[in-house]
Amino acid sequence: MLMPSRSECITILETFGTPSHICRHSLMVTEVALFLGKRLNGNGSKLDLKLVEAAALLHDVGKQQSLERGGDHALLGAQMLEGIAPPAVAAIVSEHVWLEPSQIAAPLTESVLVNYSDKRVKHEQVVSVEDRYHDLIARYAKSLTHRQRLLEKLTLYLELEKQIFSHLNIAPLDVEIMGLTIDDLRGAGSDGNQETDCSAAGGRQIG
Repeated sequence: MLMPSRSECITILETFGTPSHICRHSLMVTEVALFLGKRLNGNGSKLDLKLVEAAALLHDVGKQQSLERGGDHALLGAQMLEGIAPPAVAAIVSEHVWLEPSQIAAPLTESVLVNYSDKRVKHEQVVSVEDRYHDLIARYAKSLTHRQRLLEKLTLYLELEKQIFSHLNIAPLDVEIMGLTIDDLRGAGSDGNQETDCSAAGGRQIG
């Protein structure tokens, strides 16, 4: 099964009725992931940027259905992609909300990069990992125990951030990454020439 292009990923999101705000969030996560992935590859990493792009675009494909019906949106999204996207894409979608300590010291993978990039985007704006988690806590923490678990995850992501940026010549809050926007980067796909528009996302529903 071929890796879906950026426009094909947007079509998949539209087919599943993904609202435009989730589509635009996914596009921004993709831009962060490609921004980092290209620079990491320039410093010796061997990340598959087409896989990064497709998985980042589709990482929240199960979000709307999860909100409507309940369940883990990452696992639901992976199930939704069976037969229409390569297994490697579905695997990253299923993993994008989890992070284990062992992954921090291991060589950086496409899955971990998409996971981290998602934690740098609040709605469609690049923010710090701390800002992203404070927003998640405010919106989703239903108990002190849940809040504590999220804070523990924040600590893990900050450790991962140190690992990622130890291979780069920029800092996590430098303007190069904090200034990324969809308008600036629309069309800058993994091959440099794909264009896409999220404005129609959610306009088509599965029958």
